[in-house]
Amino acid sequence: MPQPPRRLKRSLLNTGGTIHAWGEPEIAKKLAECMEVDPEVRLPFTHGFHTYPARMHPSIAERAIALFGGKSGRVLDPFVGSGTVAVESVRAGRAFSGVDVSAVALEIAWARTRFLKLDDSRLVEREGADIASRAVRVNPGDIPAPPWGREVESWFSPHTLREVALVSLMIDDIPREDLRRILRVVLSSILIRLSKQASDSITVVDRNWEPWPHKATYRMFADKCRELAKSYQDFSKDIRDRDVTYVEPEFWLADAREVKLPKAAFSIGVTSPPYPGTYDYSFHHFLRYPLFGEDPGFVRHREIGARRDFKTRPDALDRYTADMTQCVKNALEALAPGAPLLLLIGDGRFGTRDVRADLIVRGIAATLGARVPAGASQERTEWSKGASSRSKAEHFILVQRP
Repeated sequence: MPQPPRRLKRSLLNTGGTIHAWGEPEIAKKLAECMEVDPEVRLPFTHGFHTYPARMHPSIAERAIALFGGKSGRVLDPFVGSGTVAVESVRAGRAFSGVDVSAVALEIAWARTRFLKLDDSRLVEREGADIASRAVRVNPGDIPAPPWGREVESWFSPHTLREVALVSLMIDDIPREDLRRILRVVLSSILIRLSKQASDSITVVDRNWEPWPHKATYRMFADKCRELAKSYQDFSKDIRDRDVTYVEPEFWLADAREVKLPKAAFSIGVTSPPYPGTYDYSFHHFLRYPLFGEDPGFVRHREIGARRDFKTRPDALDRYTADMTQCVKNALEALAPGAPLLLLIGDGRFGTRDVRADLIVRGIAATLGARVPAGASQERTEWSKGASSRSKAEHFILVQRP
């Protein structure tokens, strides 16, 4: 597997900043309300499980569905990521369909949206503790090197990589498929912390990295299973207490430009597409691909708006605009006439030039003959190692079919 490029992180803060509402006043006011997020509030239910770069804040998704989605109908997210919109659709009792090019992302989203009986949520904790207690008794010399180890071995201490491999093998032996899938996502959730990688979004070696003690993997895995079991209990209790009917969400491994969505089948679309030239999404999970048996080339070759492309390709902005035009076209055709498509998108960078994402969306809508009646823009801070901060914006924009 190729090493990710060493680069500076230039992400946007998730919350905070002055909100400027624009367009039709009534719609703009609702969009601004969606973005009024308290950054100090702990993420509820399963939203806090498994770190994921650049995810939408759950309050934005919850309010968007409530304010713009009507009382019924299916919800669409063509860039599902870790499943924030999916979780909030489930909480609202709505049918949901999500699309992503990454199997890792879809497995995380699937795991986050499980509605479990109390005994099953406790089983997640018990199985995690059982695996940890059995693994700790295994002689380190008897742990086989994983067949996928060469792809990622430089990013782990040898003993830590073998511990990850042992937990993975024990997960494979669990009879229940749903439990195997959940526990594999649990293992995925601690993988970056166990590695030399600086963080989920900074894919370089941590300069202050120190090897974990032997058997730390097992304790960490059991702790995370316990945490997830409690999150499942809170999630399921919330659904039962509000007398919401659980609807199993759909997840499709596909490219948002090419996916064949049913026409006029959705009552609302809520999504956060790739920001132009901001992230190299395909490298965020490069340590996780082997764990899920995913081909990283599939994700890398289909990534839209990658930062690396904006640094090396003179036509990157044109390509991004063309790709996003096709994605928006597909999404609008899948929505019922007049149904809203809500896009959470941030400004980007092309060389030394800032790229206004709201202007890109307006241009795409004009090309497709669609309406952009309103939006809300919130100030964000871009930060970089060794560089001063810059002010940008993140936008929540409503687009409607002609």
